[in-house]
Amino acid sequence: MNQSDKSILITGANGFLGAQLCRKFLEGGFHVIAGVRKTADLSMLEGLKVDYRFGDVTSAESLIDMVKDVDYIIHNAGVVKAKKKQMFYDVNEKGTANLFEAISWHNPNVKKVIYVSSLAAAGPSRDGQPVKESDKPKPITSYGSSKLAGEAAALSYQDKFNVLSIRPPAIYGPGDKEVFPFFQAVYKGIRPFIGDSSRKLQLVEVGDLCQAFYLAVIKDTPSGEICFVAESEAYTMKQLIKLMAEACGKDGFRLYIPAFLLYAMALVVQSFSAIVGATPMLSLEKAREILSSWEVTTGKAKELFGFSSSVAFKDGARATYDWYIKHGWLK
Repeated sequence: MNQSDKSILITGANGFLGAQLCRKFLEGGFHVIAGVRKTADLSMLEGLKVDYRFGDVTSAESLIDMVKDVDYIIHNAGVVKAKKKQMFYDVNEKGTANLFEAISWHNPNVKKVIYVSSLAAAGPSRDGQPVKESDKPKPITSYGSSKLAGEAAALSYQDKFNVLSIRPPAIYGPGDKEVFPFFQAVYKGIRPFIGDSSRKLQLVEVGDLCQAFYLAVIKDTPSGEICFVAESEAYTMKQLIKLMAEACGKDGFRLYIPAFLLYAMALVVQSFSAIVGATPMLSLEKAREILSSWEVTTGKAKELFGFSSSVAFKDGARATYDWYIKHGWLK
């Protein structure tokens, strides 16, 4: 389907997911507008034929020109790490409210706006049951709570224009930095098993996720819906590490890190980061997130816009490993 007469604004376009979304919609023939801050690192967008519009979601005035005269918008801008909890809400909640208010005033005829939410907004699975979209959200981190608040801000406009919220779980794939430390450990001959390694997780490969967003844009969907997008298969932590090891062609020794030790490490890192004014790479909230189960139902995405995951972790892990090797991340 050629969409050359259609335009799409992608906020946070310079990040891992944002850049991949730009590629996907360019391939689909869209006129892609990258919404970024003036100080953003644009290296991930290098060579892409996108137009730039500069603005900051924490500055409402800067969003007016950004949102004008575009057919579709994917609101991807947000923060996943912050020095202070308030920053999560300033960007993920208030920033979303600013953007949607700008859209309502300056582009009320927009065809669809998709809010990039997170499984963290729903909270982890409990009692061995996957989380459903209809379940009452129970986020366990400030990040998750702020994404839920941003989702509420977005959906408050569902009667003014078409709004859809997509909640992905952990995203991995070529160029990803979040799952990279696990590949790095496995590549060095270590199989890290943190906490209860039988807990289940669902992930989504970035290309698969971009396909879901593409379908969600071009298909007619009711306004105000929320849905999860993830690989349909859930894996135990032990299975995930095993598949990473197979992708890397490595064996290695098993390193078991009990929950109490992860919490102790998180406390040290969080405390030290507070002293030096740095953003902690590991916090008590992050430790709790790591130790939880994250399993979801995936049928609603198929029902709403015809998406079913096509990338199994075994294949996605291999492609991700190959990218890390090619680009010198694993040495």
